[in-house]
This record gives sequence, structure tokens and C-alpha cells, in this order.
Amino acid sequence: RDSGLQKYISLPRIAAIGTQSSGKSSLIESVVGYDFLPRGSGVVTRRPLELRLVHLNTQQYQGEQAWAIFEKSGDKKYTNFDEVRSEIERLTDEVAGKNRGIVNDPIILTVYATGAPDLTLIDLPGITRVPVKGSDQTEDIEKLTRDMALHYINDPR
Repeated sequence: RDSGLQKYISLPRIAAIGTQSSGKSSLIESVVGYDFLPRGSGVVTRRPLELRLVHLNTQQYQGEQAWAIFEKSGDKKYTNFDEVRSEIERLTDEVAGKNRGIVNDPIILTVYATGAPDLTLIDLPGITRVPVKGSDQTEDIEKLTRDMALHYINDPR
């Protein structure tokens, strides 16, 4: 990624796909090594999160260092990962609404860390069979969430 190779070829990505509340976000956090994804019961991940991990060379960066930058937030560096969680929640509510809606409009987050591998992970909303009553979810929620998973499997980049 540092050499700009992604302009010429599609670099590998790993998408976490499964049903709602099956541990996709927890799996991603364990790979990253930081606790920063929203948690709760029911529908929590409501927008895809494209998480671009960038390994920081330990010869240039002493000790354990990490920060995050949201693609649409300019150059603001987040060093407090609780603030990263809050920003993910805010960005989700901004696009998907506060009433448990699910949309295929990804949040792009880059995490730079001495302990992270160079890797891109995608955290997807879980495949949901039945819309939550009283929510913004449409009756075709299963099709929406399946199509979203297939979109990332097919990798249209």
C-alpha cells in the first residue's frame, strides 16, 4: 500500500460475513488488537466499515503507537480508540439514521499501528432475515444484507 500498488492491482481484503450478532466485529477487533468497534445487542453494525490497517515500522516509531484517521474527516488523528468508536456511531447515525436502518455506504477508517499487519478488513452488517419492528429496516432486509455481502465477496474494485 505504501508504494501505491493499489492503483494498479486490487490488494487483498478480508470481509467478515455472517448472520447478525455472530461475532464478526469481535473477530476483527481481535485481529487489530484494539477495542474500538461499537457494541450492543441486536443490530449494531449498520454500515460496512472498511478498515485499512497500516503497519508502522518499529525502527521509526518507538514503543506501541497507534492512531486512526477517517477518510471523510480530513487529517484528524484519533489516538483515543473510545473516540473512534463514538465517531463510527455518529457516522452511522448520520447516514443510516438512529432507528436501526442498514445502508450500503461504507465508512473508511485507516488505523496506523506498530502492532498491526498491512491488511484491509471489512466489517459488514449481519445477514438479517426479519426486519426489526418499528425500525427503518425494509421488508427486503434479507436481500439487502445478502446483496451487501455478495458485493464485497465479488470485489468490484
